[in-house]
Amino acid sequence: MFDFLTPDVRETLIDGLILTVGLTILTSLTSFALGYWAALGRSGENRLRRLSAGGIVEIFRNVPALILLIFFAFAVPNLFPFDLRRTIFFNNPIVNTLGDVIDVPIPYYAIATVLALTLNTGAHLAEIMRSGFVAVPVNRLDAARSLGASDHEALRAVVAPIGIRLAWPGISNRLVHNLKNTALASFVSLPEFFQLVQGTITRTFRATDLLVFAAIVYLILSTVLTLVLTLIERRLGNVGGINPDDASEVFHV
Repeated sequence: MFDFLTPDVRETLIDGLILTVGLTILTSLTSFALGYWAALGRSGENRLRRLSAGGIVEIFRNVPALILLIFFAFAVPNLFPFDLRRTIFFNNPIVNTLGDVIDVPIPYYAIATVLALTLNTGAHLAEIMRSGFVAVPVNRLDAARSLGASDHEALRAVVAPIGIRLAWPGISNRLVHNLKNTALASFVSLPEFFQLVQGTITRTFRATDLLVFAAIVYLILSTVLTLVLTLIERRLGNVGGINPDDASEVFHV
């Protein structure tokens, strides 16, 4: 059934699979951090932070990830003169070191991919997390305030942890979607799994076999990621109340 997976093809696709997994892990972490920051910002009292977080969410949630990817990969460098563009984006020690580490032909395209996926997924996660914050019972917040917590402390130490736990199914779904979005990197010739599948199709003309194989691989990756996220959900524990003894230490009362 998989006779098209010659040793050379297997080695090539494994290299792409490693890059895909790496992209997924990195962008999951960065987008979660961005989403958490934006959700706190939109839920807080600071007007400037609320507006800036809201702007980020509304822009990058509503622009397709593919457009963001192409914009950061091709449009942003073109804003600079040729020599400066080459120095900043394609020929500097940081970019060259990155290329040596991840073994990609144009390292900046990897940076553009991470940036695009982080902004798109992070914007969606921000709204998912904020919905969890809103779902936290008001008495939890009142209990924290009664112990001397400021609004910011109550939001960060009480509402956010409980809200993330409530929103975790939605967060998990979005992170799995982010895994599948890594295939968009093929549009900027980043040698992740799907891009190498396309290259292999060009060489072997086994389109049906390779596309079915790719679908199976992404199904397996999504299933594994879902299991990992389910384990994390279990580790988060029950959404309990506020322990006065613990809270008194948190809020220094």
